[in-house]
Amino acid sequence: MNKFFFILGRNSSLSLSEIISYLKSNSIDYTLEKVSSEVAVFLLADTFSSSVCITRLGGTIKIGEVIHELSLEEGENKLYQILTSENLIRHLSFVGKGKIHIGISVYNLGCEIKYLTLLGKRIKDINLNLKKILSQKGFKVGYVRVKERFLTSVSVDKNRLLSRGFEIVLLLSSKNLIIGRTLTIQEYAKFSLRDYGRPFLDKRAGIIPPKLARIMINLAGEDKNSTILDPFCGSGTILQEAIVLGYKNLIGSDISSKAISDTEKNINWLWGYFPSLNAASYNIKKIQTDVRYLTNRIQLRSIDAIITEPYLGPPLHSKPNIKQIEDILKNVSDLYLEAFKQFTKILKPDARVVIIFPVFTINKDIYFLQILEKLISFGFTVTNNISETSERNSIIVGRSADYIQREVICFSFKTTSDH
Repeated sequence: MNKFFFILGRNSSLSLSEIISYLKSNSIDYTLEKVSSEVAVFLLADTFSSSVCITRLGGTIKIGEVIHELSLEEGENKLYQILTSENLIRHLSFVGKGKIHIGISVYNLGCEIKYLTLLGKRIKDINLNLKKILSQKGFKVGYVRVKERFLTSVSVDKNRLLSRGFEIVLLLSSKNLIIGRTLTIQEYAKFSLRDYGRPFLDKRAGIIPPKLARIMINLAGEDKNSTILDPFCGSGTILQEAIVLGYKNLIGSDISSKAISDTEKNINWLWGYFPSLNAASYNIKKIQTDVRYLTNRIQLRSIDAIITEPYLGPPLHSKPNIKQIEDILKNVSDLYLEAFKQFTKILKPDARVVIIFPVFTINKDIYFLQILEKLISFGFTVTNNISETSERNSIIVGRSADYIQREVICFSFKTTSDH
């Protein structure tokens, strides 16, 4: 087994949950050794491929290998002994003529902020020392200046650190310093293209980000031949990400004829911009129907997973007050309950539902959609891969200052005698 680090996205709980779901779904043995709000360190089986994994995940920024670990008591001299010219050259991604590029990033793995700040201030000194070491070996070296204490994936890419050099990553915990090398970064440009480049978007109806859609698909943990339904497909974001991931049997439905048309056009656009996708190998159905009548259009017990973001309430132009929040939650609860009643009829036994509920925060009070007890009586059980979640074993996405936040919940389904 080998040790790897994962630089987590903005919502670290969601990113970590997705990683664990991916590892389980692909039968990769793992041990989670350390985790913080910025990074997770795993011991992974030899079958793990960082280059494959990064193309599957939506919530991970970088993946790299751990080179060395040292106790903070060993001091800075030990760090420089590890970063000798021989070690550095061994980890170069490019050796040949021309200039090589290096970079340093520092992440918090559970240390006190003051020590993290001190190490961050030493990045320039470390870069200069690395440049000196490699220059003595005959390399022309340039280093990337860091505005804060770590390089973004865009900066790593634009400065060609993975093709003509390296990025050294320093992970500082309360007792140890882990030294690693970045192996691969998130496909940020492709995500951006599928987000802003697609031709049809309905911002008034709300748009789920492709990265979040990707995460939700991975949380479902289904195999590529499963039948996946998005019954509130909108402009087709979840279907789009499922296509890119290689899921072959997909159904998108929506009450809006415009949504179905937009989904169709966006998927056709996807085939053109991502020619490696073989459209003929996919079975994709688009259905205009009210979610309350799904059983009229979809075969009973035919769906392996439902992955969706339903209607979250009316557009908000200011922070709602408590009365407005209560009205919104009351109005959408009936829609959600009717939808789940339909789900009980079309889902296979042991199927999964990964869904978004609206959630609101005022001061420190959180207002949830209070329908979980009813859903349990329908045969649904809340599941999740990690414990660092909300009081409902869910993950809240967004900031407390946002007008509305997303609550990501994973359910498993067992048929009951009533359904």
